[in-house]
Amino acid sequence: MTTVVPTGGMVTGKHGTLKAYLASCVGLALYDEKAKLGGMLHILLPEPVCDVPDFHRTHYARTGVPLFIEAMKELGACPENMSASIAGGALVDALSPHDREINIGHRTLEITLDLMKENGIAIGMMEAGGVNPFCLTFRIDTGEAEIEPVLLERPETPSKKGQLGEADILETIEKLVPVPQITFNIANMLSDDGADIGAIADEVRKDQVLSAKILRLCNSAYIAPSRKIASIDHAILYLGSKMLLQMMITAQVEGIYQTSERGYSLCRGGMFHHALATARLSKALAARTGRTNPDVAYTAGLLHDIGKVVLDQFIADVQPLFYRMIMEQGMDSCQLEQKIMGFDHCQAGLMLCENWNLPDILEDVILFHHAPLTAQNNRGMVNLVYLADLFTGKFLSGLELERLDASSLQESLDLAGLAPQDIYDNLSVIANFN
Repeated sequence: MTTVVPTGGMVTGKHGTLKAYLASCVGLALYDEKAKLGGMLHILLPEPVCDVPDFHRTHYARTGVPLFIEAMKELGACPENMSASIAGGALVDALSPHDREINIGHRTLEITLDLMKENGIAIGMMEAGGVNPFCLTFRIDTGEAEIEPVLLERPETPSKKGQLGEADILETIEKLVPVPQITFNIANMLSDDGADIGAIADEVRKDQVLSAKILRLCNSAYIAPSRKIASIDHAILYLGSKMLLQMMITAQVEGIYQTSERGYSLCRGGMFHHALATARLSKALAARTGRTNPDVAYTAGLLHDIGKVVLDQFIADVQPLFYRMIMEQGMDSCQLEQKIMGFDHCQAGLMLCENWNLPDILEDVILFHHAPLTAQNNRGMVNLVYLADLFTGKFLSGLELERLDASSLQESLDLAGLAPQDIYDNLSVIANFN
């Protein structure tokens, strides 16, 4: 049985196969040959910037690696008998490989290696740095480890449906389940401090399916409530009205992103989890700068990749080819979509926006989030979501098929009024995506 170790996850034992998808995160697998046991830690960041709760300590190399070693010792392992397999720590921006502030993965890797040396643990295998995501697979029974590209399928004859036109996109849009009107009402209410939350809550209570989805999200690892939230009224009291509105719109959007696992998603629910993490980071960065509305930023981050829902069935037929071209050519995924299909997900998203009559600010984010500096309107929000999308993709690889051009990273940071430390301080919000 294979267990996927999520960001911040730690698994130890004597049996089973463990797997972690890594880009800027670092995966550490330890094995004790004599005790015949092992485990894996999926590390998000180098070290905490403040006090963190115990359940978050495994997200950081400085606190998580010692916990991991101690957990191995409690099972009967000895550091002198351990060997380590390490992967990840990729660059965020390949154009500035020496920028230690931006390339957080490098700092995470350095701390991990220092702790291996301090504890006398030998490095048996390592594939770290670079710019591409990898999958670390570890078989506890034997101690065997493999470090391979995230997607390996190679069809003998890649299937290509050819170039798409507007008619193809419109036909697909017509087949999509429309977003309920309540979703757009909620999106508008998020920017209105005088909104009648009680009225919306009354409507939600009438929809048992929507209520159940909202409560599931409220009780997820993303919120991590100290005790179970059992009702919409309880959610309002515990989370506050604006957070409840965000859970409402998230619950509605989740179903739209549930598409093929052979398209953009590289795992079950990959597109949705990436969108949710981007939404959370967008909100956090907006709050940090004070230049854009954090609640609108959340909605924009949640919907930024909605065009992929339209193109998903077409990408499914060329997924391995698409992935290989991203890895080999290092192009922005929108450029490759244009090359393979004649249409990219930003353009498809614009057509969906027009069909659903979404607000202009969301339309601009959806159309320009791969090229934020070309946006004429709402550039601050577009740029913010671009940064959140870029860093989410780098630290939560293995969710969806995408590559953003990072050449404008520094200019985007300057435009947003953010320093690399601001990104680092807020990255923990993307943990626990599942």
